[in-house]
Amino acid sequence: MRSFALAFAVAAALVSAVEARRADGAPVEPKVANAVAFPAPERVAGLLGQRLDLWRHVRLWRVANDPFLLEGFERRPGKHPWQGEHVGKWLHAASMAEAATGDKKLDEKIREVAARLIATQEPNGYLGTYAPQERFYEKLSTGDPTTWDVWTQRYVIYGLLAYYDLHHDPAALEACKKAGDLLLKCFGPPDGDITRFGTRKGLSAAVLLQSIVRLYEHTGDPRYLDFARHITACIEKNPGLRIAAAMRDGEDVTVCGDGKAYQLMSVLLGYVELYRVTGDKVYLQTAVTAWERISGEHINIAGGPWSYQAKATTNQECFAAVEYFHPTNCIETCSTTTWIQLSLALFELTGEARYADAAETAVFNQLLGAQSPNGNDWAYHSMLNMPARGYEDEITCCASSGPRALELYARDLVGTTSDGLVINSYVPSAVTFDHDAGATGRVVIEGNYPLAAEAMIRLKLAKPATFAIDFRLPAGAKSLAVDVDGVQQASEQTAKGFYRVRREWKPADAISVKFEFPLRARFQTASDGLRWAAFSWGPLALAQSLVAQTDQPQNVLAVEKESPDGSRWLEAFRAVKKKAAQTSDASEELDTRKSADGAASQSVLPTWRLKTPRKAILAPYYQAGGATAGVRTMFPTRQPVAAAPVASPVKKSSP
Repeated sequence: MRSFALAFAVAAALVSAVEARRADGAPVEPKVANAVAFPAPERVAGLLGQRLDLWRHVRLWRVANDPFLLEGFERRPGKHPWQGEHVGKWLHAASMAEAATGDKKLDEKIREVAARLIATQEPNGYLGTYAPQERFYEKLSTGDPTTWDVWTQRYVIYGLLAYYDLHHDPAALEACKKAGDLLLKCFGPPDGDITRFGTRKGLSAAVLLQSIVRLYEHTGDPRYLDFARHITACIEKNPGLRIAAAMRDGEDVTVCGDGKAYQLMSVLLGYVELYRVTGDKVYLQTAVTAWERISGEHINIAGGPWSYQAKATTNQECFAAVEYFHPTNCIETCSTTTWIQLSLALFELTGEARYADAAETAVFNQLLGAQSPNGNDWAYHSMLNMPARGYEDEITCCASSGPRALELYARDLVGTTSDGLVINSYVPSAVTFDHDAGATGRVVIEGNYPLAAEAMIRLKLAKPATFAIDFRLPAGAKSLAVDVDGVQQASEQTAKGFYRVRREWKPADAISVKFEFPLRARFQTASDGLRWAAFSWGPLALAQSLVAQTDQPQNVLAVEKESPDGSRWLEAFRAVKKKAAQTSDASEELDTRKSADGAASQSVLPTWRLKTPRKAILAPYYQAGGATAGVRTMFPTRQPVAAAPVASPVKKSSP
């Protein structure tokens, strides 16, 4: 395995544009630095580690060895309008995986894929999958609101820059510059307008923004920064988009580009990056306001950005007004991934706990629920109530997106700030850090979080040091208690929502962290007029699996008075023992089968039972259901007059 110093440098570059390098090797200094810096973890175990392993050892290679990944470039035209996006997404996720593992076999495959992709670039810079007459530069006079050609450029540039961050291959950066120059020539200032292309009033082409900002960060070429600003100006001039104006005027995210969730959040990622390099607060405020609107009315109990076809001009993947909510609304896995990515970007930038809470909830519920335990299949759409998970082997946009969210989240576990350390997640992991205050060492987290409401954190410092450790109260948790070597510590809540303990830390301090995970009930009126109830325990949404349970009919809860106290309707059920989740190369100190003192133990899946005549069994949402088994997360509080809509895998349609 490569040295930690190299792995840290590579992963930091992949996650944050702050660490991107120009072609001459000089770092591009952003106008605004991140509030939190995240060293790459040496190991990740537990539930998250298991799911990372499934992707890295199964799905990653299934895609890498499929001719579909590159044949659209090597034998144009491609078979599918957005076939070209997959190689960019794969390069992004696979590069992060290699940075984390140092896998030599993967290194060879990534180099091969990148070289084959670059070899297909046309002399004019075109790097896509379309026939000559269908390419974006051939339709400048007419525009094309149906093309996905620009969309491909966005992901090809993004993926090659991720590869460049890992390998510093000048051919990759040169390919990105050539592609960027062609796009600049066609859509740049003063008269180009990228929003004349792509679906959803041009929103599907405007996603190019983030890739162009990252190209500027890597090259320092001011033409790309001017291009990025020009794209936002075109967005504001387009009456069907006007994202900054809509957010400033108090409008909902449903109005911008028909509210297409995946694309809108992708553009917002570009606004965050543009704020980093310019310091222009309009970009940040636009992204923050949109995030708040999405968080307030468009996120379900599993952390997923739900959507619905509210109008004939939209589709089932568009944000819709809250009155259209129903437990059978679909959540596109691409949207879940981008919501996680946007939340993490804002968290890194601001250090505010609310963004980390949103990412955590989405990862451990909606995202993991979309990933099949077989390690290969992914669900295109997920729902709170559905007859089966909808897992499939096919290479789809969603199956290509999901692994990116896993890799990104695994790099935001333990960070450093100007004050000390930030414990963002309590999943079993090990992270080496080097703080400006002179504190150096490792943080080793043990336990079975989030399936247990506690964790043991072991500091392994080079010498005693005084600094602050900020502990995040997990999403859905009620309290946090911190003991150091058996002595309870007082903590103060920071303005950013963390709980801080500042003291002199000794080289071998053992920190016990315990949380209170209350059972919570959440009630919501759905589009059928019924009040529906759902339950959570700490950061985990709870759901009924309709396989091997006699309770196939719908449960109706007797609710005389609504209360957030979920224990009114749930009772403890015998724990189901389950083999602990761990990565295949986890060391003994990270083995989730070991307790803090080394004694052998088994992980326990938290399980409850509804206090209803049929007594449905509820467990974490992510593991409920299956390829042929249903999932039920929400329950009506009275009998429907007519049968509630029966969820089925949503028909895929053009975004």
